[in-house]
Amino acid sequence: MAEKESLLQEVKRAKEEMLRYQQKHDEMFNSVNSLNGRIEELEQHKLHLLNKLKSYGDKGDLEYIIKTQRLDNVRHKGFENRVPVEDYNP
Repeated sequence: MAEKESLLQEVKRAKEEMLRYQQKHDEMFNSVNSLNGRIEELEQHKLHLLNKLKSYGDKGDLEYIIKTQRLDNVRHKGFENRVPVEDYNP
């Protein structure tokens, strides 16, 4: 009789543990679904920004950079003892 009672207690503990792990699983599953939704939202936002950037056209040329970064009046150091470049005529 004591063995039967012991086994019933064991079964009861196992069911409680199973329910606890099932609850943890459901919490993690919901968390992962939320994160996946957020990732999808960020991916859509990234695509929107990339399309917006493409709509501005190619603005990577040097003149555009100088103009937008206000580098018009920046002077370079210059070169000392520079070798003169001559035209090449074959």
